[in-house]
Amino acid sequence: MRRTWQLMTVLIFLAWSVGAEGAETLKVVAGSSLVEDIVRDLTGGQVTMVTVIPGSSCPGQTDLKATDLAFAASAEVALVHQFQMSMPEVKGLLAAANLQLRVEALAIPGAWTIPSVQEDATRRIGQILTAIRPALGADIQRRTVTRLARIATARREAELRLAPLAARPVLASAMQTEFLRWAGLTVVREYGRAEDLTPRDLVRLMKTARGTRIAGVVDNLQSGAEAGRPLADELRVPHVVLSNFPGAWAGSEDYFGLLQENVRRLAALAVR
Repeated sequence: MRRTWQLMTVLIFLAWSVGAEGAETLKVVAGSSLVEDIVRDLTGGQVTMVTVIPGSSCPGQTDLKATDLAFAASAEVALVHQFQMSMPEVKGLLAAANLQLRVEALAIPGAWTIPSVQEDATRRIGQILTAIRPALGADIQRRTVTRLARIATARREAELRLAPLAARPVLASAMQTEFLRWAGLTVVREYGRAEDLTPRDLVRLMKTARGTRIAGVVDNLQSGAEAGRPLADELRVPHVVLSNFPGAWAGSEDYFGLLQENVRRLAALAVR
């Protein structure tokens, strides 16, 4: 009888140990607030993270802190965008990490602000998290299904609000071109970052705009919120600023808030 109780005690301890390990908080290096949002959602918040690109930051101007490097030294996985793998800051962060760190370059084509791309990103990150923590696999899968359903609903709502903008011609930042085309607008000409625009570029853009009844000028927050302002002012059309990352504005802390806010801002183009 005593041996039976001893065996039961061992089994209970082992079961508790497995449960504790499964519930242990994940330590993740997230390439951007887009990645951070998905990870936090699929883990139910059971995660601690360092985010390389906060919501309002330009991806090419990332400043890492000493605490970020210290965190990477004990993190379990780094989920970074494919384009970040060649960035000096990210290379330095990964170099400071422990040898057991699993590095995943998320080679998911398309703008993550587009619902179908957001679905692909959700599935891929869910697969990676499940591989790292099999004990949490069922919960991650359940949360993945829930998130995909939310994305589908958000897409339908966005499409209804965007319908009046169908084929509206705009000048736009290259960083927003894919999203705008998904939204049904016509990008007649795109331009680069604010610091790269030359007077000759502005003249060409103005010439294109005057040959078309432009509905507005659309900038990308992270690459220069005021880059297209002179064009919009000269043409007397709406100037709209969109974001590629959650967390840039109040109410846009996750993907769903970001999509809703971007769509709301685009509504200004319906007045022409």
